[in-house]
Amino acid sequence: MAPTLDCWKVLNLPVHADERTLKRQYAKLLKVTRPDDDPVAFQRLREAYEQVLHSVRNVADTPDQAEYVAPSLARSALEQAYALLSEFDDSRAAEYWAKALAHGCAAEFEQLLFQLCVNAPDEHLALLTWGAEERQWLTPWQQINSGGFAHQRLVLALTTALYADLEQLMKPGEQAFFFTHLERACRQGWLLDFIHRQALQVHVLNLFTVHQHWSAQLFRQVCRLFGWDAEGACVPIEPAQWQALNRRCEQHAWLDELGELARQRAQAPSPTANAAALFLMCTKPAQQATLTATFGEADWQACEQLSAEFSTRFADLLGLFPNHDPWFWQAMIGCRPVRHGVTRAASVLTACLALRQLASVTDWGPWLLMLPLYALGGYLMAQVGKWLLDYWAALSESLHDLDQRVSRWCVRHRLLSDRRHLVIRNSGPLLALALVIWNWLGLLGLVTYVGTGLIGLLRPARAVAREHAYRWQRPWQAIQRIAGLSWLQWMFCIGMIGVIAYVQLYRPGTWLTQAL
Repeated sequence: MAPTLDCWKVLNLPVHADERTLKRQYAKLLKVTRPDDDPVAFQRLREAYEQVLHSVRNVADTPDQAEYVAPSLARSALEQAYALLSEFDDSRAAEYWAKALAHGCAAEFEQLLFQLCVNAPDEHLALLTWGAEERQWLTPWQQINSGGFAHQRLVLALTTALYADLEQLMKPGEQAFFFTHLERACRQGWLLDFIHRQALQVHVLNLFTVHQHWSAQLFRQVCRLFGWDAEGACVPIEPAQWQALNRRCEQHAWLDELGELARQRAQAPSPTANAAALFLMCTKPAQQATLTATFGEADWQACEQLSAEFSTRFADLLGLFPNHDPWFWQAMIGCRPVRHGVTRAASVLTACLALRQLASVTDWGPWLLMLPLYALGGYLMAQVGKWLLDYWAALSESLHDLDQRVSRWCVRHRLLSDRRHLVIRNSGPLLALALVIWNWLGLLGLVTYVGTGLIGLLRPARAVAREHAYRWQRPWQAIQRIAGLSWLQWMFCIGMIGVIAYVQLYRPGTWLTQAL
């Protein structure tokens, strides 16, 4: 297409000027018509040049123009840089930079990219980040010329974007990427400036102060990155705020440790893990009741330790619990039911009735025939005692708090093995039975009863009653399970029963077997 007169006017050339003159004039005009100053004029100049150059080459027949057979070689470095810029994509900055190096226009192309970021930094954040990381923009080592305003504008854009990213990554679920992003940013040269780095540290500290949910591991990583963990380190925050952050870090570390114990409870069960699961993972009453139903004394002691920790060291965390009470679990202890209580009481009363009648035995036949009646009497009396026990349990409920404190004291002094054996509640029936035995068998009967109980309380290591899995086809195991006596208690009982029987038979009426 033949160039119009306007094309020659734009180039300020006479019509039908040769190619050499055209290129010289175009190079002069490029120096005063820049795309960043007046893109419309530059585009008009570019189009006029291409049309005139195409026309001149088509009509030229002289051999002098053979030296211009490679148009790409004839184009100036600035032109090639502009050509790359016209199709530039921020996401492919490294690729276009390689092209610029290959074409020999890297300096011109980098200057254009820098100016592009200055004109619209928010639209070219990816390019600006690439320049800061790969080309050391905004540092003393950059290869381009930039004024103070351009420098400040780009630093502000980078700072705003970085702060926004860190704010987003501090939210729950995103913190895994917070440190990686911060560490990458700190490697950029523009943050080597003391003022910029100090401002970044203040912003990060504010993020830790404002946000509640962050891990102790993240805080320690950031401290190592900025050197805050070194002795005598200068932290750009008030000492009171820095102490508060360290305290929160300690709290988070402790909670993280407890949470890990609770999560691994199935693989590594322990009293502390059970207590941690109760405190941190069981929020509903039904869940708490299900978990505490399997608790033993070691688990309750672990709960005591955790409650003390929450009350003394980490009082700020009391909001985790109902009514801010870390001792909420005490209401779940309850009373451990006595297994085979009626059967045991009936057996003791039957033995007492039988031994009491030995003093009047002259013929063993009637006494042996009366044994079933003695057993029936003991069973009926045990049932009456069970009925009276319901009233005693209701009465002792008013002393429940005192009962728990007494039981805890007994457990700490190893007088009991389980705090659910409430001392006040269980001592009533035991004292009533002791009075009956004393009334029927005198001092020897009372010594037998009390001695058997003391052996059970002292619990020598080799004299602990075993929980046998029994069947009625094996009556001795069944008797052991129901009686709940160790071998040492059995020996003591049998020996004392023999002594009582001897006294009743051969020394009747002695003060050792006299009733109250």
